[in-house]
Amino acid sequence: MDSQTLERCATEFLKKHFDMPLGIPIRISKRMKSRLGAFQIKYRGNEVVKCEIVMSSEFLYQNTEETILDVLYHECVHYALYAEGLPYRDSDAEFITTLDRLGISRTRTYVYKGRSHLYECRRCRYQFSKNIKGYEKRYICGRCRGKFKYVGKMTLGN
Repeated sequence: MDSQTLERCATEFLKKHFDMPLGIPIRISKRMKSRLGAFQIKYRGNEVVKCEIVMSSEFLYQNTEETILDVLYHECVHYALYAEGLPYRDSDAEFITTLDRLGISRTRTYVYKGRSHLYECRRCRYQFSKNIKGYEKRYICGRCRGKFKYVGKMTLGN
């Protein structure tokens, strides 16, 4: 799904449920790995510089249209409530009520599917995966204090 299709779907959703236009861009990020989508507000001091909805490229590639639209609509609800001056964070009662009313999933409903990186402790052989590369350079094993080695790429959730 490309950014034009996402913008069209978001525009239709916001018009139908909130009677408002999509006044911010939707960007597809190749760097976003730990989140599926996000409504981002960038500040400079106390002033809002930029608002946008960002979707993970890997998430768009690995998931069904139904799942993608559910996450997109979730981010649109963040935006709509923010634009109306209502509480818009994941833990706010207004936000949760709105999601339930519209039949949209809450945060962390979907598991990350896509490429991940496998690491192993050199000392105790503990293995785990992370969505970021370079983990072995910054962290040590919490079990034995050993160093990690990069084992390779793997695919999750397929």
